[in-house]
Amino acid sequence: MKTIRTYSMQLEADLARIALEGADIPAVVVGVGLGMNGGIGGVQLLVPEDRLEAALQVLKDLEVN
Repeated sequence: MKTIRTYSMQLEADLARIALEGADIPAVVVGVGLGMNGGIGGVQLLVPEDRLEAALQVLKDLEVN
């Protein structure tokens, strides 16, 4: 698994994870701190290395819309 994005809020990371999973790309959110915040290091979104390019494209498409 490789980190593709870091978010300051768990909610943002979870929304990205849901979008990736909707595109059949496995994703994991790690680094969740207290409450909805990621703490100092933020909340990391990880995907398998062999799905990295596809995951980045899905996230890019989300930003455009």
